[in-house]
Amino acid sequence: MTRFISSAVVHRAGAALAFSLACNLMVSAPAQACRVPPVAQVVSPEQQIAMATDVSVARVTEAIPSPLWSGGGRQLVDYTFEVQQRILGLPEQGFTISGARGMTRPPPSSVDHSDDAFWERGGGRLYNDADCVLRPDFIVGESYLIFRGKPATWRSFEHIATVRGRPDADDKWLSYVMEKLSDSQSGSSLRP
Repeated sequence: MTRFISSAVVHRAGAALAFSLACNLMVSAPAQACRVPPVAQVVSPEQQIAMATDVSVARVTEAIPSPLWSGGGRQLVDYTFEVQQRILGLPEQGFTISGARGMTRPPPSSVDHSDDAFWERGGGRLYNDADCVLRPDFIVGESYLIFRGKPATWRSFEHIATVRGRPDADDKWLSYVMEKLSDSQSGSSLRP
């Protein structure tokens, strides 16, 4: 025996579905998009140095994934660092930075930061998530020149190559930072 569904039932089901979809659209949050990055994230190298309060070269020793996801849709991660060279700020042996997986630009044309794009306003390996927040990612075992404190910029977490377990002294960004902070602090806060 074949059963027929009355057109009134189909019409009511369709109306209920349409009403449900309309309600969902009204209560759903609009999608976030960061069309223009915050000005504080895209500074010049000179501005980066002027704002610096806590700078070190540090090696990533651990990355602990979180069950949470960022506003940019990436998994959050807590990265643990061991300080290799203290440049500015209070002496610390280590620290942790919260970031997220997978948000770096393609590698620069030079690993020693000698490419022109790096030295322009807004240069650096990072860019902001869709919600305009910087969430850096790192590789365990690698070293980075870290500018901690606010505001974080696209150049605050730069990879630094190592030579025989030490930061590469030929890296242009590291050399620039060491020279400028040494000049501004008269050498008093530099620590090997």
